[in-house]
Amino acid sequence: MPLSSLPPGHATVAPRFGVSGTAVVAARMDTAFAHRTWSVPGLGQRLPCHLFLVAHGRAEFFAEDGPGTDLVAPVILWLPRSVRGEFRLPAGSDGVSVAVAEELVLRIVGDSPMAAHLRLLFDRTVIAPPERLAPQLAEVAALFAALVRESHDPQAGTSAMVSLYLGLILMHLWRASGIEPGTAARGTGATTVQRFRQLIELHYRDGIRIDRFAEMLGVTRTHLHEACLRATERTPLALLHERLIHEARLRLEQTDLAVETVAYGLGFRDAAYFNRFFKRLTGQSPGAYRRAAARPAGEAPSFAAWP
Repeated sequence: MPLSSLPPGHATVAPRFGVSGTAVVAARMDTAFAHRTWSVPGLGQRLPCHLFLVAHGRAEFFAEDGPGTDLVAPVILWLPRSVRGEFRLPAGSDGVSVAVAEELVLRIVGDSPMAAHLRLLFDRTVIAPPERLAPQLAEVAALFAALVRESHDPQAGTSAMVSLYLGLILMHLWRASGIEPGTAARGTGATTVQRFRQLIELHYRDGIRIDRFAEMLGVTRTHLHEACLRATERTPLALLHERLIHEARLRLEQTDLAVETVAYGLGFRDAAYFNRFFKRLTGQSPGAYRRAAARPAGEAPSFAAWP
């Protein structure tokens, strides 16, 4: 698919990457008469993940304090949030640049049946080389073009469409990178716990069981349990419950929502069960906690404040 058929996106010159206020920023990198450089991340920007499709010509990536990497088209370069450096596109080359919030990538990968393999993208620079990408280039270029279109002209359903396009691109990247299914490393316990906390942040209201979290991480339940105990001295279930209680306290303190509404908003189908859950972990019913939080400091409780 010729890149000239892509919509122009946010800019046809090197854009400043950042995802403040949006989950994805995609832009066409047009052919130019002089080379252009992208800072990763852009000065003063948050640290998103980055995708570069070089459709024609070549490019280079220079990691901070590291050697340069030559990229000959067609090629996809994936840079996780932790990577800094410069992406350089010489004259005569073209492609697409994408900056995407890590939170969105986590959500896409976490919902994928390939999560055990796609999660490797969080830790490393990944390249889909020409010999593997070329047979898929037309399909991949169409997906990148769709991202540029949605980023430039959001419409109803854009969020869902972007998630679908990115999910497919990540699958193409994984497939073309040559990473075999059996090489999905389990990683260190600390890494497992960090990823588990990230998944909790995305799914703590979804009622997901610990077995499912372990499956999403590509580890066994036993491995997850032992990793959490070593790193935090708490079980995976305790960490999940802590996040739920923290959010429940915030909503009880900062909103006037009925306790039943707070319960349903946190994924509890039964408000009575939420009351028992909250009291078991905090020693107070939700109503008593709210009344105590609203009482001026130093004011003694009265019998009327009892649940």
